[in-house]
Amino acid sequence: MEGRTGRHDTQNVRGCTPPLSTAVELVVTLLRCEPGPTEEGCPPSCEELEAAARATYIDAVAVFNAITCCLAATGRRGRRRGRPYILGRQQTLGPQGGCIGVEQRVTIALLGCKCPVEVASCEC
Repeated sequence: MEGRTGRHDTQNVRGCTPPLSTAVELVVTLLRCEPGPTEEGCPPSCEELEAAARATYIDAVAVFNAITCCLAATGRRGRRRGRPYILGRQQTLGPQGGCIGVEQRVTIALLGCKCPVEVASCEC
């Protein structure tokens, strides 16, 4: 819909131009089992907790490296860089339900995806 200024109205806001590209937010999650209490109800040992913490840190680095490495490889011929992206928050999950892990958010540009064009009504 065209406003008085000749620009498209976006969500009833005049003078707002549509975005040049669209994007998608992905959430990458990696979970693993955590040490729990023994059958007698004793808590896990300090060594078990340290190993779980170390594994969680390594998982966080692995998820970060996988995302940055994979997205760098999405470049088209002639482009040195891959698809544009923004890394969001990374957080530790758990311990809960016997699991612990990491969650990494990433927003990736969908180049070449255009907004749908308004279709004029047709008579059948």
